[in-house]
Amino acid sequence: MMPGLDGLGLVAALRTDPRTVSVPVVLLSARAGPEASVEGLQAGADDYLVKPFAAAELLARVRANVELARLRTRQSRWRTALVDSLQEAFFVCDEEGAVVEVNAAFTDILGYPPEGLPYRPVHPWWPDAGLDPEAHRQVSEAFTELLGDYKGFRTIPVTHRDGHRLWVTATCHPAQDPDTGRRVTVGTFRDVTAEHHAVQRESAQAALGRRLTQATSLAETLEGALAELAHLWHAESVLAVVSGPDEEPSVTGTGAGRWEDLPPGRRDQFTAWLDEPVLTPLDGPAGAGITVNHPEGPMVVWIDFGDRRPFTGEDQLLLSLLAGQLAQGLARAHQIDQQRETALALQRAILGPAELPGGFAVRYEPATRPLEVGGDWYDTIPLPDGRIGIVVGDCVGRGLKAAAVMGQLRSACRALLLQDPRPARILTALDHFAASVPGARCTTVFCGVLTPGTGRLAYSSAGHPPGILAHTDGTVRLLDEGRSVPLAVRPGDSRPEATCTVPARATLLLYTDGLVERRRRPLTDGIDRAGEAVQAGRDTAVGELAARIMARLAPADGFDDDVALLLYRHPGPLEMAFPADSSQLAPVRKALRGWLEQCELPPRTAQNILVAAGEACANAIEHGHRDSPGDPVRLRAEARAEGLRLTVADSGRWKAPQPEKNTHRGRGVALMRALMQQVTITSGAAGTTVDMHTRIA
Repeated sequence: MMPGLDGLGLVAALRTDPRTVSVPVVLLSARAGPEASVEGLQAGADDYLVKPFAAAELLARVRANVELARLRTRQSRWRTALVDSLQEAFFVCDEEGAVVEVNAAFTDILGYPPEGLPYRPVHPWWPDAGLDPEAHRQVSEAFTELLGDYKGFRTIPVTHRDGHRLWVTATCHPAQDPDTGRRVTVGTFRDVTAEHHAVQRESAQAALGRRLTQATSLAETLEGALAELAHLWHAESVLAVVSGPDEEPSVTGTGAGRWEDLPPGRRDQFTAWLDEPVLTPLDGPAGAGITVNHPEGPMVVWIDFGDRRPFTGEDQLLLSLLAGQLAQGLARAHQIDQQRETALALQRAILGPAELPGGFAVRYEPATRPLEVGGDWYDTIPLPDGRIGIVVGDCVGRGLKAAAVMGQLRSACRALLLQDPRPARILTALDHFAASVPGARCTTVFCGVLTPGTGRLAYSSAGHPPGILAHTDGTVRLLDEGRSVPLAVRPGDSRPEATCTVPARATLLLYTDGLVERRRRPLTDGIDRAGEAVQAGRDTAVGELAARIMARLAPADGFDDDVALLLYRHPGPLEMAFPADSSQLAPVRKALRGWLEQCELPPRTAQNILVAAGEACANAIEHGHRDSPGDPVRLRAEARAEGLRLTVADSGRWKAPQPEKNTHRGRGVALMRALMQQVTITSGAAGTTVDMHTRIA
């Protein structure tokens, strides 16, 4: 008898072990009879021999069973040899997802041998859910798909038995066990780690390159690059610390504060790292970094992963490549910043006047990035006789070349206006000048001469879009007369001239075609939209209206052509500064009355404004400057389509009204409130300001 396990139990154990399931077994037993033989065969024996037996018979039976086993396992051995000959890893999963069969390539790639079968999910080569939850999620989702009806392949991260990271591309197909009829999944995968990292490097460099080329300044370049690094590594934060000319380093990044907001230990660590050579890898307990050359000084880029994932050698290689690319991008952005400063200084010098006459507002936006200069311009030229020359022009092309042409034409036009302020003659003379300037041909120009006292405007247009005049009643008129061809197209031909009157409180818009021209849409559509914008803002201050028009007509992705815009509201605001002396009240009242006549207000409204303004000025003289007589009082009045605003400011503080002490005094504020719809009196260290509004009936 065998100790602990009889012969039948041993046979059953051999048959359940995959390593011995196919080994032939011959039972030798003293138990005779059919029942004993059947029991032995049912236990899994290949043959049953009753003692006593002849040696020759035993040898014959053993030889026969060995040969039969060899024949039976020939197909299995042939299949195993074929599977092991595959260069791709091969595996079979049962219905529960346990890996029950692998080939030699599987072991070579992952390090897990067939002796460990079955490998039940979660499989040991899955990334650790605690150290790298994102990679673990990718493998879990891919495994669920591959065991389902998914037909295709998935590239996933896995962990070798020795702990290093691999990337494999796996495919699976369902199959059926011919013996049991149970569903199994047959899969293969190949090691694509090298290809994955190569693609990752190319994709990361391309994404960073897009960020760098889209940026238009040094600060925007650095911020965009740090955001891309945070996205690439799913980092909690990315910081850039730059040691510039200032004593304190600057900090930029996702969620970054100031240098003094960093913990002292981190400041000390960054300070030490800033002394390291360029492209030195930096390690830390929860992140990694590198030193980079910044135009303003040494820089450390630090990526904080938290506890999300390890930082591998491939990650460090990629970070080094991106750091070199970032340094080049920062140098390019710094150079562009310097060029932009030069170009903007040039643009400001030649674009238009720094101070505008009253009632005017302008906006300029070039399409060319990143230098932000272009060939459109506006100009207002005060003439010796009190009139104002108005010019809006558009040179062909963009950038510095167009800006250079624009500067020459603007200077020539300004000189011609000062010599002979007649728009048609000015454009005729400008024709000859433009013909001699390379790049000036086909420039469009609107040239006008405005008489501020009457609102009369004489104008001529060299192929320029028509001006838009918005009246107080909401109607819009296009200034489309006096038009001819662009400059230098037919030099020597005389040009037409037209006149119009800008009504009281009306708004005039002049612009270049970049404001209204859109691809695949008629130009008239854009002009109509501009007219609607002016009409909608006719009761808005011209400065604010200019900004609203630009915002309302700007395409979603920005203007693709230069835009120059000029607004004028007639009459311009009245602005006066006079000594705090009662003798000045009469001249102020006279000037305000003349300005109100230009505004064409109803007589009762004009009278109310005169009285309210007189009370405000008298209070400013008497109370605001009681301690410093003769200091200036400032008055400003501005009319809009449906309202008027008037402010009176002094540098003192008013006394509180005391009408009970003198029944004939102390009622000025009450009178102002009765005559105007809104009165606000604000006192402060700089003085007192009365701000009054009224509607125009």
